[in-house]
Amino acid sequence: MSKFISSILKLLTATILGQILGILVMPLLSRLYTPADFGLFQLFISLVALIATISCLSYSSAINLPQKHEDAANIVTLCFFLIIITSIITTIFFVVFSENVDRILNTPGLSYYFLLLPFAIIFNSSAYVLGFWLSRREEFGIMATGNLISSISGKAVSVGSGILSPSPFGLIFGTIINDATIFVVFLRSTIKDFRFFHDVSYEKIKQLAYRYKKFPQYDLIAHLANSATMQCTPFLLVFFFSPIIVGYYAMAHLVINLPVKLVANSFSSVFYQKLCVEKKVTGSVKKIVKSVHTRLISIGMFGCLIVMIIGPELFTFVLGKNWYTAGVYAQILTPYFFVVFISVPLFSILNVMEKQDIFLWFNLLTLCSTIAVLIIGGLSGNPLIVMLLLSCNGIVFWSWVNMTTLKIAGVSRRDAGYEILHYLVLGLLFCLPLIIAKYYSIQYPMIIFIALIVSVIYYLFIVYQDVQLKKGLVNFIGEIRQK
Repeated sequence: MSKFISSILKLLTATILGQILGILVMPLLSRLYTPADFGLFQLFISLVALIATISCLSYSSAINLPQKHEDAANIVTLCFFLIIITSIITTIFFVVFSENVDRILNTPGLSYYFLLLPFAIIFNSSAYVLGFWLSRREEFGIMATGNLISSISGKAVSVGSGILSPSPFGLIFGTIINDATIFVVFLRSTIKDFRFFHDVSYEKIKQLAYRYKKFPQYDLIAHLANSATMQCTPFLLVFFFSPIIVGYYAMAHLVINLPVKLVANSFSSVFYQKLCVEKKVTGSVKKIVKSVHTRLISIGMFGCLIVMIIGPELFTFVLGKNWYTAGVYAQILTPYFFVVFISVPLFSILNVMEKQDIFLWFNLLTLCSTIAVLIIGGLSGNPLIVMLLLSCNGIVFWSWVNMTTLKIAGVSRRDAGYEILHYLVLGLLFCLPLIIAKYYSIQYPMIIFIALIVSVIYYLFIVYQDVQLKKGLVNFIGEIRQK
């Protein structure tokens, strides 16, 4: 378990450094770009995310499953072929029908950036595929390096473009450079494994495509529904309101989604590989699933409480007074994202146990309910009602899938509920000074300072009382010293 935690920390440390850079740059970006700029940027990125989801028909999730590296290499090759075909077809479609897309979505100006689609899709999807290969090869250090370097390069481009000529292009181009950098770093590391690609053949690819046909049959539709659930929000918000409201939502989503990108994704990369090994060796994944789920709760709960207590003050202090509304949105959406945070890594269980049909039905139901609440909220004419309905809907469905995956892994749902309650009470106790400061309307800088202090104390306590986490930290620090 300590090696597992140490592997996570390799990814997590570089990701933390990258996210710290992002946090430091965010106040500058929020002052260089307007909410409308962030709105169009979010719409473009949402479009890329939807296309990237179907780009390799979810065969990327099968890369960790074969016993032989040569078989996995054939799946990687299949993924790259599908990515190229998808990017070409979708780009032609959106360029040809650009005016219609602008008119239907009520997004004048979005079509100006459609020529960037193939670059965004190819780099994003290819980096994702190579990430699975490196995870299979346990090259977590390389993955961490790629995440850090890409964050630096992407943020530098966005800031530079914002200084020279602020527009959505700067944010979009920065994201493309970010993904391109990850792809290059991952590809350089993969080159040494090219011996496994010597036996790639059409017949072998066809055989493996059929062997893992459940991924396009169930996983693809499930991932598409999942992506559509997340990405339909900006499109329906701009339809009912304006790009400015989308910008507020995008900023709130960007900030409260940081823990998911920071911790949950790092857990997911290592967790999936570990689950595959554990399943092959012992036939049971209960112990590791329970351990990971508890740690995710202990890490995520406190951050959730901080944003719920001082969201508007935090956004105003860090990003500027123009983003107060985004802080209110973040307050409302944070409980929903907490449940997402503790659930995302568990989705690996459904692939390992070949229960993709559950993932499919969850995402289809969530998509339908999300569209419904967005339409109801949009017709009300009040964005706050939209955010509240989104949050409640997300809490219900993500809690359901969280408990379902735990049951499949053999983990007691009662124990999981107890852990959530335990860390909720513990988090509230640590937050008492912050709650008192908010009640007495203490000035923003002091509130932020108190939030920082109680956060440091809480997470030091979490590390102190978690023996395996401490051992993982010691091993990780030891590896750094040896280097």
